[in-house]
Amino acid sequence: MECGAETARRGPGASSLLDAIRARTRQAGVESKLSMAEAQRTVLIVDDDPQVLRLVQKILGSQPISILLASGPAAALEICERQPVDLLISDVVMPEMDGHKLVDRVLKRYPAATALLISGQYKDMPRNSTRIRYLKKPFFPSDLIGHLRELLP
Repeated sequence: MECGAETARRGPGASSLLDAIRARTRQAGVESKLSMAEAQRTVLIVDDDPQVLRLVQKILGSQPISILLASGPAAALEICERQPVDLLISDVVMPEMDGHKLVDRVLKRYPAATALLISGQYKDMPRNSTRIRYLKKPFFPSDLIGHLRELLP
């Protein structure tokens, strides 16, 4: 896979879950309208290290989300011009722009979006907020998935 390219991925069972929800609402005589939690969510993963990019993609690959990949902040901003993002997962230390500045720009563009910043540089982790969480490297896959579930309720 080429870094900076977009990749969409749907987790197993996502469409069957949506079909089951639609069937139940039809049985109840209610018009089927999916909430944000039931709809496909888009996660943009940004890291200048291709190995970390692939690792995070692999960890999240079984989740019912659409995954976009960017090899750096410039590629991430280009993707955001074309596609709405629900969650930005970004490295903090990158050559062209740090993750904090990237998060600021993406969250201004998409006010309902959230962000997860990942870094091995923190001695003391910053405080989590409603829209921004922090994860220290190295991390367990379960920690990453836990943050994903909290940030995309």
